[in-house]
Amino acid sequence: MKKYAHIFQQIPLPTVLLDSGGKVCDVNQCGRMLFPDKESGRLVLEQMAIEIEQFRSVPEGHQVIEKRIDLADGSPRIFRVRMGRLGNDDGADGIVVTFTDITERRRHIEEISRLASIVDSSEDAIIGVSLNGSVLSWNAGAAKIYGYRTEEIIGRPVTTIIPESVRDELCAILRECAIGRGLSRHESVHRNALGNLFPVSATFSPVRHFDEIMGVSIVARDISSRRKTEEQLRASHEKLTSLLNETVKSLSTAHEKRDLYTSGHQQRVSCISVRIADALGLPYDLVDAIRVAALLHDIGKVCIPMALLAKPARLTVEEMAMLKRHPEAGHEIVKNIPFPHAVGDMILQHHERMDGSGYPLGLPGEKISRGARILAVADVVEAMSSHRPYRPALGVDIAAEHIRDGAGILYDKEVCAAALELLGNGSLEAILAGNGHSR
Repeated sequence: MKKYAHIFQQIPLPTVLLDSGGKVCDVNQCGRMLFPDKESGRLVLEQMAIEIEQFRSVPEGHQVIEKRIDLADGSPRIFRVRMGRLGNDDGADGIVVTFTDITERRRHIEEISRLASIVDSSEDAIIGVSLNGSVLSWNAGAAKIYGYRTEEIIGRPVTTIIPESVRDELCAILRECAIGRGLSRHESVHRNALGNLFPVSATFSPVRHFDEIMGVSIVARDISSRRKTEEQLRASHEKLTSLLNETVKSLSTAHEKRDLYTSGHQQRVSCISVRIADALGLPYDLVDAIRVAALLHDIGKVCIPMALLAKPARLTVEEMAMLKRHPEAGHEIVKNIPFPHAVGDMILQHHERMDGSGYPLGLPGEKISRGARILAVADVVEAMSSHRPYRPALGVDIAAEHIRDGAGILYDKEVCAAALELLGNGSLEAILAGNGHSR
């Protein structure tokens, strides 16, 4: 055996040579790195004692086992241990024991197994696709969503689950993935094994091995239930919006029927306000809130005596003080209605002025909401262009002159500019043609 001593020392794995009694005869160079001293070698072999004894008692000449061994420094490692019989020069059988550290490999296998378990237990479809579009992997979620068993779909083109109408779209996405560009939460339509179409939200990700893109991972979720819920919510929202609009119309109409001199005023102020808000480029939801506020801006006058509203002469100081309470009354009436914007504040502030001279709070400048600033101008334009109980209509030209003179002082400068442009190009003629009456 001496002629093999050099080979034994060069074996690239920790290797120990035991005599027929199980005692250590020799340790190769790699073994001495693993067992740097007799004590560490003794600890390892003690943990292997049962396996070595079992191997000595059976006739097999070779055995491979996996064994967890705690090293001398306390670190646990997992080894693949190979034991083989070896004839010595004196005829007695020795044992050669080779240790392969598979700790990291085992961890990787366990991690892969864990990830595979996660993938397979996912409710989402997780599909591996090659760059040429063939299905490579198919989890349980995909089987449930699409109705194909794994053995039925593997190797088939992924277009099997894609309707003809969106195949070009899918091919374009796969081409993007092939050059490293993924796509998140893409909504499309897929097809199940029965031929039924259903909506999905899918994420496409390039699968890389080192620097090379090997395929595409598709994670798809059936969003049929979500779409149904969205449709129900949309229908409910439309119904509520319609109900709210009808409520607003009813309130506005009820007030105008009470006071013939107010008839049509709120409707015209609403139309003028919307034109101004559109000219200023305000978002749709805010424009709609301004429309609603304008329809209700004088609702508080239901609390004012009818004789006062219809009085064919100028009001006294006391009567004017009573009239000036209508913004607060209007705010009180609508404050509990769940409008999407602060409609109540617009109603409360529509008689406020930029210099703080307005009522009921005397708010200046930026403290007045933008909607209220628009209402203020629209209200004045309509009122001056219409008849009042105590005077005839002053006309559009006088209204324009008043707005021009008050720009930046009483009224918001930008709102005035928009209103003057609309008056100048005739955009408000049709609205003002009704010439309703108001105080």
